[in-house]
Amino acid sequence: MEVKDSIFKNGSTWLKADFHLHTKADKEFDYKQEPNEFIKLYVEQLRLKNISIGLIANHNKFDAEEFRNLKKKAFKENIYLLSGVELSVNDGANGIHCLIAFDYSSWIKNGDNFIEQFLNSAFEGVANRENENTRCKYSLTDLFSKLEAHRKDGRDSFIIMAHVEQRSGFCKELDGGRISQISLDEHFRRNVLAFQKLRTFDLITNLSLWFKEANNIPAFVEGSDCKNLAEIGVCGKQKDENGYETDKESWLKVGDFNFEAVKYALIDKKNRLSSVARKNNNSFIKSIAFEGGLLDKTEIGFSPELNNFIGIRGSGKSSILEILRYTLGISLGEQTSDKKYKDSLIEHVLRSGGKVIVNVVDKLHREYRIEKIYGQKEDIFLNDERLNIPTIDTIFNTPVYFGQKDLSNKDINFEADLVRKLIGNRLDSIKAQIQNKNNEIIDVITNLRKLKNLDEYKKEVVATISDAEYKLKVFKEKGIEGKLKQQSKFDTDISKFNNVLSEIKSFHNDLKEVYNNYKTFFSDSKLVSEDNKDVFEKADEIFKQLSIEFEKIGSASQVIAAKSNELNILHKQLLEKKEALKEEFAKIKREINIPNVNPDDFLKFNRIIETSKLKLVEIDKSEKKNEELKRLLNDKVSELNQLWHKEFQILESEVSRINKNDNSLSIDIDYKGRNDVFKDKLQEVLRGSGLRGATYDSIVNVYKDFIEIYRDFPNVNVKLNISESLIAEFKSRISSNLEELLTFRVQDKFTINYNGKPLKDHSLGQRATALILFLLAQKETDVLIIDQPEDDLDNQTIYEDVIKEIKQLKGDMQFIFATHNANIPVLGDSERIVSCRYLESRIDVSAGTIDNADTQKEIVTIMEGGEEAFNRRKNIYSIWNINKKN
Repeated sequence: MEVKDSIFKNGSTWLKADFHLHTKADKEFDYKQEPNEFIKLYVEQLRLKNISIGLIANHNKFDAEEFRNLKKKAFKENIYLLSGVELSVNDGANGIHCLIAFDYSSWIKNGDNFIEQFLNSAFEGVANRENENTRCKYSLTDLFSKLEAHRKDGRDSFIIMAHVEQRSGFCKELDGGRISQISLDEHFRRNVLAFQKLRTFDLITNLSLWFKEANNIPAFVEGSDCKNLAEIGVCGKQKDENGYETDKESWLKVGDFNFEAVKYALIDKKNRLSSVARKNNNSFIKSIAFEGGLLDKTEIGFSPELNNFIGIRGSGKSSILEILRYTLGISLGEQTSDKKYKDSLIEHVLRSGGKVIVNVVDKLHREYRIEKIYGQKEDIFLNDERLNIPTIDTIFNTPVYFGQKDLSNKDINFEADLVRKLIGNRLDSIKAQIQNKNNEIIDVITNLRKLKNLDEYKKEVVATISDAEYKLKVFKEKGIEGKLKQQSKFDTDISKFNNVLSEIKSFHNDLKEVYNNYKTFFSDSKLVSEDNKDVFEKADEIFKQLSIEFEKIGSASQVIAAKSNELNILHKQLLEKKEALKEEFAKIKREINIPNVNPDDFLKFNRIIETSKLKLVEIDKSEKKNEELKRLLNDKVSELNQLWHKEFQILESEVSRINKNDNSLSIDIDYKGRNDVFKDKLQEVLRGSGLRGATYDSIVNVYKDFIEIYRDFPNVNVKLNISESLIAEFKSRISSNLEELLTFRVQDKFTINYNGKPLKDHSLGQRATALILFLLAQKETDVLIIDQPEDDLDNQTIYEDVIKEIKQLKGDMQFIFATHNANIPVLGDSERIVSCRYLESRIDVSAGTIDNADTQKEIVTIMEGGEEAFNRRKNIYSIWNINKKN
């Protein structure tokens, strides 16, 4: 039967268990309601108490029909019931009560009820067996032997010692010496997986002594030992070492409803058993779904913990991880060598118009939906409402992602790329400030370039004036200057008037623009606060006064408009006056009858002089502006340099934080330390200039970047010790590319050291091991995605170092791996396993958990070479008998 509502859709999950349940089939259970309602009421009570796993264990009895009905009804409510019995074993003064859980599928099979056969054998010749105090004829040793015999015949089981401190309890009936002796029995260890209802905290200390090691003690579980419906799921309280009482509960992490999953959870008690409901602290990727392309109609749920994609090479594992990376906007990083291949892989799988839907959950347990059509920007939704936010980083911290072979990459950019991945978006703010400052510098340089040839232009204008003045001398020499001067003055006056009108118009337009830009702000804004009323009332009064002053700008604009109209009227009058004198000026020109002298030239040359003088005024203004721009450029460059240093300080702080998490691996950072990048840029800019390699080395040794060169322009001749001609070319090239070079950031140099030696100097295996452990040590990383983390790692390293660390981090970090190594999903106890197959026209995906039988077959088939190969290796290892040889 498939689990209803797919409670394992996102992998193994924590479920509450009751390991000591009785039913009305037990003589001690009090039920007086309608018999036909019992099954329904019993399951309702289990659901009410949030019990998802239960062991039905009546005293010395198993009612097959009742259990079958309970199991079927419970399963519909996503509740898994184990078949069992509370057996009173003939040991100790009052007998010992053992809760035996049977694998129902193998004990009740093909019409045979082996549970009943087992009980009949245990009570052969014993009367009144349904009484809770009636002991069977088996001792504990006998019981273990009988269950071992059934196990050899394929019928599995396990034992939980019931109410261990009470009458007929294991610790009550046996003394320390006997417990110490029995704890060494391999049959005891193999069969007894848990103690139920431990209440005395000090008893744990005694058990540690009797069992030699705390790890050898069976798990501690809870069970209600219910005698009526109301007691189901009520397990009592226990005092801790400080005397505080806490509710006792049992929570198991399982990935399927089957006997093996529950049994393994008790065996792996450290990782799969808890007295409280465990919750994940990390944000995580919940699911990915596809519309169109090779994965059409495929949906994959992820566990917040360990997820593994498995499949043969070329099965599509990497494709899904790359699409996940693409959808979440995770950069490949500068060190990635196969960007084109990965981009083409995404396009091949998604196809044109293909859509990806990724659901993510943040640390506050809010679920967002990210929808992305291939080639387009993503849409982000919360509760079906589209959010207007710039990037996914706003709602979900960018996962750390490594593709195939990325961890073994020795590219010089790898270290910087790794740091960027680990610090996520913490540099976004400073980078935005740097970009703004770059734009400001480019604007200033652009304006400076417009004023570049002022000296030459000024010389031309002065020469023009001199030429015109010289040519006017002839009019003075001929005695006709006075006759023409009046018209010339008119032209000059009109020119002055036009210039004033033009400036006033520009001023008026600027003033109107300022007023219109801030009009809404001053009219609509109010300073109101309930929490800080006294401060805001005073602030609002000041703001009102500012609003009054602002309105004066609007009034001034109206006055200027009115006065401008008056000036336009006067300008018109001036033009009319000139027009009235037009005939008089013409008469004067007619009266001048001198060969080779044109009266109109007098006016033309005077206009040239007046215009040129105005140009000189503008040039003087531009020269002042040029000096201001140069000062401004220096200021902007200095501000950019400070921002770069602030960026470095943030990086330095982040690196310090990162280094605290792992002692064997550390990162060093050198401000503007990438001399190689600086040198490459110099060679690019100065190619063909005649400068040689030694000179480039000299420049890099003297200066850190182009800002230092620009600031030291007057001294480069001395410091670089190269010829005048080369210096001139050097300065010319720098000046020609000033926008690009002043904003060129010489990168900081990152060096990763492992055990005091640069990581690049270690073997690939050591490098990959160190990096994976380093990544696992980063406590602020919520999601880690790696395609084949086992590359360059040996199996011992994977188990001893990587897997143990992963298991420790579950609950605080999500792992999504694609792997060919069975150790990672199996020994890592993967909560979610996704099997991939590349078929003719699509990628086929099936997902399950490590507890699911179909998934287990997939692991054996894909990762162990099939069941035959797996069994052969298993037999060979058994023949080798490694432990005895050691």
